[in-house]
Amino acid sequence: MKQPHLGNKISELRLAKGLTQSELAEKCHLSLRTIQRIESAEVTPRSYSVKLIFKNLDYDAFNSTDKPPHRNVTDLFNFKKNSTQKAIILLIIISAAAFGFSKFRSSDKTQLAVEVNTIINKSQVDIKRWMNTSQVDSVLTLYRKDACTLNSICGKVEIGELLQSAINNGYELIEYNTLSISIGDTIAVEKYQNLYKFKGNIRKQFGITEWRLTKGTWLIVNDVFHDK
Repeated sequence: MKQPHLGNKISELRLAKGLTQSELAEKCHLSLRTIQRIESAEVTPRSYSVKLIFKNLDYDAFNSTDKPPHRNVTDLFNFKKNSTQKAIILLIIISAAAFGFSKFRSSDKTQLAVEVNTIINKSQVDIKRWMNTSQVDSVLTLYRKDACTLNSICGKVEIGELLQSAINNGYELIEYNTLSISIGDTIAVEKYQNLYKFKGNIRKQFGITEWRLTKGTWLIVNDVFHDK
């Protein structure tokens, strides 16, 4: 398996297991930076490191029938370094088994779905209002402490810097549309599409946000997106 498919696969497997990059690095006795560089396809790791990572993700690469995705790299603006663009891969597989749908009776699932849909839709209305009025701290209340965005910007401090940089460059969220929300007992995955203004240009964006029930509150733990 070659880059960038290798990095995408590791990121996909890690998210499916609910692990952060830091947690995976600790399990493999590797540095966080190493995991970040592998997932973002900055480096091609040694076979020993690949085997170690796959072992800790319970993935048998030898017997796998995975095929490389048809789509490779999507160019995305980088708010943190305004003079360059960031290449990201958006590949998240939602597993119904992982979500544990079987644990719920039909009525329970319906009630939970209504509750989570209401929470997420209200949060997105709040995000639009807060971003357009430069209330970064308010936006950060929706993120868990170990949350990541773009698979490499992790923690509320770095995410806050990203959001503030966007606002400083004229970011304005014009329209936000939730396309679908898949809900499990403690996990919800939202697919969305929005229209926004950045540096005077109107752009369309597609993204996926992973929400987790944390101490009774639904919070964002991962967000990946790209311009369409």
